[in-house]
Amino acid sequence: SGQAVNVRAFQLFRELPGEPGLTILAQQEVKDGKIDLRTDQFKIPGRVWVDIDGKATVEAILDTKDMIWIKGKIKFPDQIEADGSGLMDEYKEIKKMYKERFGEDIAKIDKRIEKISKKEKLTKDDEVMLGIHQLQKQRFLKKQANWTRDLIVANPRKEISLFLIKDQLVDSLDLQKKLFNKMTVENKESNIYKVLESKLK
Repeated sequence: SGQAVNVRAFQLFRELPGEPGLTILAQQEVKDGKIDLRTDQFKIPGRVWVDIDGKATVEAILDTKDMIWIKGKIKFPDQIEADGSGLMDEYKEIKKMYKERFGEDIAKIDKRIEKISKKEKLTKDDEVMLGIHQLQKQRFLKKQANWTRDLIVANPRKEISLFLIKDQLVDSLDLQKKLFNKMTVENKESNIYKVLESKLK
């Protein structure tokens, strides 16, 4: 809840276990600049998406019955963000680690790939180099996936591990299944647990 200026409507979406796409959880017209979007149908933690007037969509992880804050200006939709969730803070830290460990190397390779791909006509050498760069990128992505796997294995009781399985290991369904089956989180009724269970069981 809070103040919303120059915004007419909010919609809250979630994923449902076993259902494709997103489902509306709650919606509200803004009256007198006030928003108070509440729902009892959502079992935390889980991820939701807030659509603001059809102009911006903000992703958030809900892990508390208290308020989460959405801050930013509708003029700059890519800068609007949600705040007030411990799991989101934890995830931001992990993403920072990804960037520090792998981001720079992957970005460098991406630049090289882009430079070659932009050429109108590729020479034989270009094709060879493109293949080499793509292999290098795969190697770094594999390292990142292994690092993620080790982090999850070391934290089987932590709910952040569920989000990592879902987001960071999409290329390996077998690994996702294996890790999910090793999870020992207490809350097996949460939205994120049920969504993953429906995909991986």
